[in-house]
Amino acid sequence: MPPVKPWRGNVRALRPMLATLAEHSRRDPSFVYEPKYDGIRALASVQPGSVALYSRLGNEKSAQFPEIVEALAAFAKARKAPLVLDGEVVALDAKGEPAGFQQLQGRIHVSTGAPPALSVAFIVFDILRDGDEDLCDLPLADRRARLEQVFARAKANAIWLGEQVRGDGEAMWERAKAQGWEGLIAKRAASPYRAGKRSPDWMKLKLVVTQEFVIGGWTEPRGTRSRFGALMLGVYEGDDLVYVGHTGAGFDGKELDKVHGLLRPLETPECPFRQRPKSNERPHWVQPTLVAEVKFTEWTADDKLRHPTYLGLRDDVEARKVTRERKPPATRTAAAPRAAERASPPRTGRGSPSPTAPSPPSSGQRPRSKARTGETRRPKPFVLSADLSALVDQ
Repeated sequence: MPPVKPWRGNVRALRPMLATLAEHSRRDPSFVYEPKYDGIRALASVQPGSVALYSRLGNEKSAQFPEIVEALAAFAKARKAPLVLDGEVVALDAKGEPAGFQQLQGRIHVSTGAPPALSVAFIVFDILRDGDEDLCDLPLADRRARLEQVFARAKANAIWLGEQVRGDGEAMWERAKAQGWEGLIAKRAASPYRAGKRSPDWMKLKLVVTQEFVIGGWTEPRGTRSRFGALMLGVYEGDDLVYVGHTGAGFDGKELDKVHGLLRPLETPECPFRQRPKSNERPHWVQPTLVAEVKFTEWTADDKLRHPTYLGLRDDVEARKVTRERKPPATRTAAAPRAAERASPPRTGRGSPSPTAPSPPSSGQRPRSKARTGETRRPKPFVLSADLSALVDQ
C-alpha cells in the first residue's frame, strides 16, 4: 500500500475523477459496482465551522442545497477532523428514493434566497481527505474502508453512503433495469483517485443513453407552442462545434420560460456550428456556452441523435469539453465469483482491508444505503441523529 501523504490540497481547485463510457463485464473480481446516480456531482469540504459544496467546475453549490450543508456541518462539529468527500447530489421522490436529474432543475440556478421546496440527499461514495491525510493515492478498496469507518454510526436524512458490491454486479444490474436507473459505475478496486482525470479505471455501464450537448441555437415555435420549438445541439470535434440534432421534447411551460430567458442574451447573428444545419423553422443562433443533458435511443448512421429528449441544463459542465461519447470494444475479463462480494473486505490492519479476502454477500437492495460487514439483511438509510457524540474521535 502506498504511504499516505499529508493533505496539501485546495478543495475549490480540485476536480473530481470521472468515468469513461464503456462496455465491461458485470462480473469481474477486480472491480466494484455502484449505482449510477442521476444528479449533480459534488465535492464536499467538511471542517468544523466551515462546510462547502463544489461542482465539477469548482462552483460553490452551498446556497442551492442548504439542508445538505446543514447536515454536514452537524457532522463536522461532532467529528472535529476535516474531510473531503466525493459524491452526488440527488433529488428524492415522494417515497424518498433517488429521482431523475430533471427534478433538480429548480435548484440549479439558485444563488440567493430560499431554494424551491424539494427533498434532496448527498450520496457519498469516496473520501479524499481524512484529517490531515491525503487519501488519493490509496487504492479504492482502502478508501472505501476508511469511508465506512468515518460513517460507521452516522445517520442523516440528507447524507447517505452509496451502495457498493464487489466482483459481481449482475444483481445490481437487474435492479437497475427493473427500477429505471441510468446504469452502473464499474470501478477498479485497486485504482487510486485521479483527480480531474477521466479514467478507464472507472467505467459507465449505461442502460439509458444520456449525454451533455452544447446548445448552439433554437428554432421558432409552431402553433400554440411558446418561446421556442426546439434546441439545436452539438458536440465539439477539436475546435469545431458539430451539429448532432435538435430536441423539443421534455419541456413544460416553466422550463420553456427559463431556458428561453437564458438563451436570449446569448443570441448572435453567426451560426456557431461548423456547417449550418437545416431546420424546419427559422433558427436563432447563440453563443455556445449553455450545456443541456439529453437522453436518446441511439446514434444514427450519420451521427445524429435518434429520439432525443431534454432533461435539463448543466451548470457544472464546461461547454468546450463536451465531445461525442463512444463505447470502446468490450473488455475481456477473468471469471468472476458466483456471488457479489462486499467492497470492504475484512481488515488486515488498522484501516487496511484485505483486497482478496472474500466478504459476505451484499443484500442487493436499494441504491441508497449500505450493509455493514457481516450483515445480509436489507440495509437501511442512515440519518444524522440529534445526539452526535458517538461520532467524536476518541
